[in-house]
Amino acid sequence: MEVLLARSAGRLIGIAITLATHPDPADGDPWIGLLMIDATQQQQGYGRQLASLVETRLRAFGRTAVRLAVLDNNPDALTFWTTLGYDVIDHREDRQLGRPCTVLRKQLR
Repeated sequence: MEVLLARSAGRLIGIAITLATHPDPADGDPWIGLLMIDATQQQQGYGRQLASLVETRLRAFGRTAVRLAVLDNNPDALTFWTTLGYDVIDHREDRQLGRPCTVLRKQLR
């Protein structure tokens, strides 16, 4: 697991947590476990920038794709990720609490 902090003008504005692999050994892609921007800083492009930096970092480590899951009751997050080029590949429950999720994947070119 890696935790990345995003700062602007010295102020913490976001966080991203990545997982090198999913707990399921059949899934070899890294995962974005969390990407969150301070509510007072949203709609300013920081989420898009942080996602791009995470993707660039994963490419630098030779990774060719990345996955994440969005809770089905969060349509804004689903829109955000699909706008960034992530494709829906599955629907399943999260491993910890059994909540319905949409799984997305993006090829890193």
